[in-house]
Amino acid sequence: MTRAGSAPGPSSRSTQRGSTSRGSTSRGSAVTFDGLHQTVTYLMAGLGLFAVTLGGDLQLPLRIVITLGFVASWFVDERFWGRPSATRILNAAVVSVLAVQVLRGLSGAAYLGLGLEFATLLQLSRLFHRRSARDYQHIQALAFLHLIAATVLTTGVDYGVAFLGFVLVTPWMLALTHLRSEIEAQHAEPGRSLYEGPSERARQLLRSPHIAGPRFLAGTAALAMPLFLATAAFFLLFPRVGMGFLSFGLDTGRSVAGFGSDVELGGFGVIRSDPTVVLRVTPRGLAQGGEAPARSFRFRGTSFDRYEGGRWTRSRSGSRPLDHQLGYYPLSGPRGNGTEELDVVLDSIDESVVFLPTGTVGIEVAPRVSAGRERYRRLSLSRGVDLRYVDMGGLGLRYTAHVMPGAPIPELLAAEDAQRYTALPPGQERIAALARQLAGEGSAATKAERLTTWLRDSEELRYTLDQPDTAGRDPLEVFLFEAKAGHCEYFSTSLAVMLRALDVPARNVTGFVGGTWNQYGRYYALRQGDAHSWVEAWIDGAWQTLDPTPQAFTTAGPAPGGLFAELQAFLDAMRVRWNQSVVGYDLRDQVSGLRSMWSWMKRQGLVGGGGGAATASDEGPQRAAQRPTGLPTLVLALLALGLVVLVAAWRWRRRGRGAKKPAGRATQLYARLERALAKAGAARPAGRTPMEHVAHLEACRHPAATPAAEVTQAYLAARFGDAPLGDEAALREKIRQVRSARPPEAAE
Repeated sequence: MTRAGSAPGPSSRSTQRGSTSRGSTSRGSAVTFDGLHQTVTYLMAGLGLFAVTLGGDLQLPLRIVITLGFVASWFVDERFWGRPSATRILNAAVVSVLAVQVLRGLSGAAYLGLGLEFATLLQLSRLFHRRSARDYQHIQALAFLHLIAATVLTTGVDYGVAFLGFVLVTPWMLALTHLRSEIEAQHAEPGRSLYEGPSERARQLLRSPHIAGPRFLAGTAALAMPLFLATAAFFLLFPRVGMGFLSFGLDTGRSVAGFGSDVELGGFGVIRSDPTVVLRVTPRGLAQGGEAPARSFRFRGTSFDRYEGGRWTRSRSGSRPLDHQLGYYPLSGPRGNGTEELDVVLDSIDESVVFLPTGTVGIEVAPRVSAGRERYRRLSLSRGVDLRYVDMGGLGLRYTAHVMPGAPIPELLAAEDAQRYTALPPGQERIAALARQLAGEGSAATKAERLTTWLRDSEELRYTLDQPDTAGRDPLEVFLFEAKAGHCEYFSTSLAVMLRALDVPARNVTGFVGGTWNQYGRYYALRQGDAHSWVEAWIDGAWQTLDPTPQAFTTAGPAPGGLFAELQAFLDAMRVRWNQSVVGYDLRDQVSGLRSMWSWMKRQGLVGGGGGAATASDEGPQRAAQRPTGLPTLVLALLALGLVVLVAAWRWRRRGRGAKKPAGRATQLYARLERALAKAGAARPAGRTPMEHVAHLEACRHPAATPAAEVTQAYLAARFGDAPLGDEAALREKIRQVRSARPPEAAE
């Protein structure tokens, strides 16, 4: 097919061209290579477009356009693009769409959403413009991009079906595209670019039904599916143990300012521009599609009770294990009606802090399943409502916070702690005098409100990330009386010290304030740049939250924007999905995944009913795992299907010698003839065609010439002319005559 003598072929180029042309027209029902490649290409492109639409990010009008364009492109072949004007029109349309997307991006639309729309329309343009192997390679690459995007946009079982389709179709697509590329390259015309499409000789070969056919697809599938099933079995049977390559080494204990053993003025606040995500929050009952409402969360992390020399520290106090009730850890009350449930994904950081949103009455942490047993997280609670978890493999923590609006901070002020929260280091007289001047007379609540208002709203102090030059002096005095500018830690420290100077117990608290909506992962992201500091004061018999930082900065740092922020959001959503679905995969997820697949198959009518109406949420996890679900039937069905595929592939290979496959049988017969010729001392050289070799044997008067000629003519007629092979028994007898022939003295 590629070079003379490299494979059995006709006796001359004209014979080969004629037989190929006849083969592509006389067998109207035969599947040509071109038709097969087009079918596989549309299968792969269709799977990619289908996967992208599963996430709901593409609007209905665009989906309709994609569907209509996908169908219409099937009927447009390379001959339409032989006119240069058609190609120019298509290129102009693609450039116009790109310009529109850029303008939409400049006007504030989401960049990756625009990129997703453009990628789908670009796929349509490639499907319309199928001229050369490179166009098919572009279609292949875009389909892969669509599949990657769909891993973040959707979590449904439908995506699993699309992924399974990719596993089956991808080997076909890679092999067929490579064959097309080789044919076009080896039969290229001098001076003609491959971008202009294949040459006439290459077109004839591409229209041949003998290059690849259903047997090729069956054999490839028979190889691909067992590999996929084996990989899926390993994934389902064995939990993950490592962090995975998508963690990029970021989950080994990230250092986050403000949540260590101390906080020093002059070092906190400089990370407000850091876009690294630390917390991800998903409210239960969030609508599936569209944008979520803008929200600002306040997550409390660590409290500090000792201040000295511009440095906050925590007093050593014994922590106690926090009891739980089947994974629910109460702080101030049971879970119940009226509470909002916030699902939180927390990255692993140096200090294993459990961040609590305002109004938390308790948290729920699902147990991990190890060695067939449920293992609940160990949480410890210390003074100042500092909640910590025992690290388990550097995976961070996933939990659900039960929030009651208006619920107080779950801690009382013990008598022995009152002095700790009012203690001040020496040398704070000037600050104390300012506090008394600003607070005036009244209750503790009134004084606290006046101080907070002055710090936050008086405009005598301004917010900045630039650190004041203290030059060895008290940084708080420099902030209040000289620089009059600083970050949130200066504002919160000033309020805490002033309240203590007025004998109002107060402590400094660090955490996160803010929340940026991630449309790809559908959660609110809190970044390192959202780290914040505020004050808790004991007023009217409860700890009250006071935030003295100017209002413009109490909702976290500057909102991220631009293409880089969109890309970060996409990658973070992908990393979260990887950690949840792969790294954190355990027995509970295995059972849940199998049950979801079984339910989906029942909804699709692929399997019958069975089992009651109870779901996994209605039963305990161990009982749900033990309850019969009909999975043995599914396993048997899959094994039976795999066996049928293997038997069909074997029978298809055996039937290659049947009457319906004369070309394949003829090829095998000629291979036996060549072995017989070699044994008779008359092997065909690599540079000689079959008929040329017959002519050579006749010229040499070799006794094998006559039987070899008859077998060769039958081979060429069946292989390239689609004629019946004839009497195989008689042809095999001719081959035996060739094998027993001996060359005359004059033979070469």
